[in-house]
Amino acid sequence: MRSRADLVAAFHRAMPDRVAQATDLWLGYEQGQAGNLPVLRRLLHTLKGEAHMLELLACGDLAELAESVIDAARSSRGGRPTQLTGDSVLGALEALGLLSASAGEEAALDLEGVKATLRAALAALQGGGARGPTADELAPPRLDRAAESVAPPRLEPELRARGAPPDQAAPAALDAAAVGARLQELQRLHGEREVLQRRLREAQRMLRALLMEIDPRGANVDRFAERITKTLGYGAEIERALGAVRADWSSNEFAAGRALGELDEVVRKASVVRTERLLDQVSLAARSAARMLGKDVEARVEGTGLLDAQVERRLEPALLHLVRNAIDHGIEPADVRARRGKPARGTVAVTVVQTDAAVRVEVRDDGGGVDFARLREVLAPSVQDVASLDDAELVPYLFAHGLTTSRSVGAISGRGVGLDVVAREIGALGGQVRVDSRPGLGTTILLVVPKSLHGEEVVPISSGRFRCAVPTHAVRSVVLLDEVLHTPDGPRLRLAGEPSAELVPLFSLAALLGDGGQPAPGDAALVLHHAAGLFAVSVGGYENPRPVSLVRSEELPFTSPLVRGVAPTADGEALLLLDVERLFACARQAPREAPSAAAAEPKREPLALVVEDAPVARELLCGILRALGLRVEEASDGREGLALARATPPDVVLTDLEMPYMGGLELVAELRRSPALARVPVVVLTTAADEPNVAALRGLGVRAVLSKQRFVEEELRQIIATSLGGA
Repeated sequence: MRSRADLVAAFHRAMPDRVAQATDLWLGYEQGQAGNLPVLRRLLHTLKGEAHMLELLACGDLAELAESVIDAARSSRGGRPTQLTGDSVLGALEALGLLSASAGEEAALDLEGVKATLRAALAALQGGGARGPTADELAPPRLDRAAESVAPPRLEPELRARGAPPDQAAPAALDAAAVGARLQELQRLHGEREVLQRRLREAQRMLRALLMEIDPRGANVDRFAERITKTLGYGAEIERALGAVRADWSSNEFAAGRALGELDEVVRKASVVRTERLLDQVSLAARSAARMLGKDVEARVEGTGLLDAQVERRLEPALLHLVRNAIDHGIEPADVRARRGKPARGTVAVTVVQTDAAVRVEVRDDGGGVDFARLREVLAPSVQDVASLDDAELVPYLFAHGLTTSRSVGAISGRGVGLDVVAREIGALGGQVRVDSRPGLGTTILLVVPKSLHGEEVVPISSGRFRCAVPTHAVRSVVLLDEVLHTPDGPRLRLAGEPSAELVPLFSLAALLGDGGQPAPGDAALVLHHAAGLFAVSVGGYENPRPVSLVRSEELPFTSPLVRGVAPTADGEALLLLDVERLFACARQAPREAPSAAAAEPKREPLALVVEDAPVARELLCGILRALGLRVEEASDGREGLALARATPPDVVLTDLEMPYMGGLELVAELRRSPALARVPVVVLTTAADEPNVAALRGLGVRAVLSKQRFVEEELRQIIATSLGGA
C-alpha cells in the first residue's frame, strides 16, 4: 500500500497532464466543440474528489468552483462563451497547475483574484447581474517566490490553414431527408408484410377446409367423386395463394434489405469524420506544452484520414497524451541537447496514414529515448531477474498501471508514465500500440486503430475446438513451419529469407487456449505484431482475411481476458476475436505449478469491490481496505464494477456516484435486483452527498453515504468493520 504522502505526490505528478487536457478541452469548446464541456466537467469533478480525500483543500475548493462555472455554462443558452467565462476557467486551470507545482506551499499563492473571477463568471452565467471583477481581481495568481506563469495559448489562425474548415472537420450532418425517405419506405414495406400475413391466414383457413374434406371419418361413398373434385380445387387454389405470397414476400424482403442497407450507409457516413480537427488539437497541445515547459519544439503534423467518430473520441486522449509526453519527457533541455550535438530545437512529428482496414498514427520525437536503466531500477523490487531482460522485453512494462520512473515529487522524468492510459484507450478500440526507442536518438510510438467500430477485417483461424480470429492489421505474415528451433527460452521461429534476423518467440495457440500441445513442423503459424516486436503462434488452420461485424466484449454475457469480441458466421456459429497484446502477455508468463491436492486451503479473506473512476481516490480506498486485511478488486466505472460483482460476489462494495457509463445509483439498483448480490453491504463515497441522493440511496438499502469533502479514514474503517460483522 502506498502511503498518503505517496498518493499526494502522485496527485501532483498527474496535475500537469490534467491541466493541459482541461485547457485543450476548454479551447476546443471555444471553437465550437460543445461535446468538450461534459468531459471537462468530469475531469474537474475527479480533481475535486481526489483533492478533498487527500485533504488538499485549496485544490479541491478551486476545482469545485470551476466545476460550478462549467455546470452553469452547460445550462446557459447564451451561445459561445464570453471573455469573462474563458478567462475565469483558464485562470483556474493555471492556478491548479501552480498549486501542484508549489506542493506544500499553498499559502504562497494568492488565489482570491482567481476565485473572484470565477464567482463573477458564475453570476453572469446565472443571470445574477453581479459587478465585474476589478483589474486587481483579474490578475493571474502570484507566487511570492520568483515564478513565471505562461498564459494558455489561443488557437492561432495559421493552425487552420493546413486543414479543412471547422465545419468540415466535424462529422457530416445526418441527412434528414435521406433518413426520412428510407424510413417511409420501411414503413411501407412493413404495411405490405401485414397484408401478406392476412393472405397467409386466408391460405391457412383454406387448408383447414381442405383437411376436413379429405377426412375419411363419416365419408359418404356416394359423394366420394364430388369430394375429390372439390379437394383438387382447394389444393390448386392454396398452391396459387402460397406461390403469390412467396413471390411477394421475397420481393418485400429484398426491398427491406436494400432500404436497411441504404439507411445504414447514411448513418455510417454521418458518423465518419476527417482527422483534420484531431490534428489541429494535436498541434495546439504541442504548442501549449512547449510554452508551459519553456522548451523550443517544432511540432510537425502530416497526413490525413477518415475515422468513425467513436474511434476518434478514443484516439484523441491517447494521442494528446503521447504528444505531451514526448515534449515533457522525451525532448531534452537545451543544454543537454547541446552536449549531445543535437539542434537546439527539438522535433515531435505526428504522421497519419490510412490503409484499407486501419488508420496508423505515428508519434516520433528526436529526444533522449526511454531510460531503460531507470526502468530496470524501478521494476527490480517486483520483477524477478529484471536485469537479465533486454530492452525489447522491458517495453510491455511501460504500459503497467501506476508505473512511474520519477526521481522527485515535483516532476516526471520517465517515458512510461501514463502509457497505461494510452494502452487502455487504444485497446478498447481493438487497436495496437507499438514502441521503438533508441537511447539518445528518440522514441517512435505507432498507434494502429480500425477505421470503424461497425466491423473489422480479420484473419479467421482454427485451433482444436476453437474458431478464432485476429485483426488483419496485427498480422505480419502467415508461414508454414519447416522447423522449430528449441532454445533455453522456449521454441523459436526464424523468418524465411532472414537468416541473420533475431529469432521470433513461437507459441502454440492451442496451449494458450487450454488445449495443450506444442508447435511442430508442418503447422501453420501467424507472425503477429506486439508492442515491442514480433511473436508467432501455431494454428490448426487459417482462412483469407474478411470483414466481420463484431459484438464487443463488454456486450457479451461472459468475459475472457483473451477475447475482445465475437463475430457471428454464416453457418450460425461464431469467431472469437482475440486480443493480440493480451495473448502475448499470457504467452510470456512462466507456467505456474498446480497446487498440491494435499495442501490445506488457505483461509478466505473478505473480498471488497471498489468502484471509483478517480485513480488516486481509488488507490487510496484500496490501500485502506488492504490494510484491514481484505482482498480488493477495483473498477473504474459502474459497468465494470457490476461485471466484476456478478463474476465474483464481493462481501462489501465501495462506490462513487458520478462515473462514466454507469453511475453509482444505477449500480446499486442493479445489485439490489440480483438475488446473489441483493444483500451485499454498499458504502457510497461522493462529493454529491445532497439530500435527494442520500434519500435515494437509503431507499436502496445503502449502509452509509460518506462525503469526500469531509472524508475521515477512521469513520470508513468502522463502517467496513460493522458491515462485515453483519450488523
